[in-house]
Amino acid sequence: MPQVCLYLDDEVQEMTKIRAKERGSSVSSYVNEVLRRDNENRAPEELIKRLGSWESDPMKEPEELPWSMDIERKTL
Repeated sequence: MPQVCLYLDDEVQEMTKIRAKERGSSVSSYVNEVLRRDNENRAPEELIKRLGSWESDPMKEPEELPWSMDIERKTL
């Protein structure tokens, strides 16, 4: 497995140690888990580049609904 050297400020390093300890894992395993989760939940870069670029389907702000359609709110 490749090794990576990270430079973290003191606060981030301390938070990372705490989170890893809470999960019962090493700092390396915790950072690996966080980076994997972040990359799995990301939309493909090509899609992000194209968002809003379709001329035939412009993104429009929806019409505002009339207040008469609002429901009665109960005070808590």
